[in-house]
Amino acid sequence: MKVLFIYPSIDCPAGVSHGIASLSAVLKRAGHETSLIHVCEHLWPLPSNREIVEQILAYRPGIIGFSVMSQQYEWTCAVARDIRSAGITTPICIGGVHCTMVPEAVTESGLFDYVAVGEAEYPFLELVNRLERGEDTSTVPNMRIYRPGGQSVRNCVEAFPDLSTLPDMDWDLFDMERILQVKKGWLSLLTSRGCPYKCTYCFNKEIVDQYLEDGGVKNAKEYLRHYPVERVLDEIRLLKEKHAGVNTIIFDDDLFTLNKAYVLEFCEA
Repeated sequence: MKVLFIYPSIDCPAGVSHGIASLSAVLKRAGHETSLIHVCEHLWPLPSNREIVEQILAYRPGIIGFSVMSQQYEWTCAVARDIRSAGITTPICIGGVHCTMVPEAVTESGLFDYVAVGEAEYPFLELVNRLERGEDTSTVPNMRIYRPGGQSVRNCVEAFPDLSTLPDMDWDLFDMERILQVKKGWLSLLTSRGCPYKCTYCFNKEIVDQYLEDGGVKNAKEYLRHYPVERVLDEIRLLKEKHAGVNTIIFDDDLFTLNKAYVLEFCEA
């Protein structure tokens, strides 16, 4: 199936989306095709909603996927309305931090067929597989599914993915040369996901609470996971080989130094 991602990195620094890069890699490994509309005022002039609609009509995806934070949600809603006004009936799925924080409000907006909660690489793959086969999608984990008249479906989240099972990030989905040019060679990577703490001001608390409530994890410590050290090093080497403009790597982990044994292994490697 052809999957079109729309990433509105509006009102935030230019860069890649680790989530979309991982989702795309999982989909491609399973034989699906992906494409990206990257909307960012620091990289290119912002397209009109009509231009986005025209790109959707030209690509003819089997599903459209948005990944958004709160400051991009209003823009995304406006685009979703225009997609439907153009007569496009392609299923729309939305994910990202905003959706995980307020999934009910996003679902009941009625603008999105599926709302992905939490880390959804494998649930989204399952959704795409079922849609491609014409199967029922009402039980796909991590998904809130809009149904008119107050009958929307709420499926529990499944366990966090084992990071060692995920394929290498699909950085080729992004215009890396343009991003590196604007960022002056700076590139963000992750060596881990999650945080074991529950600071009340942080979105991580909401994520952990959701997974604890649904039985996806038994304790908050399961949220913090690391990519294998050699995988991270291979990723850095590959990016340096493919993109000569990379001169600075930023690790965007929530707590890069918390696991001292991991940090020592990484530094020694």
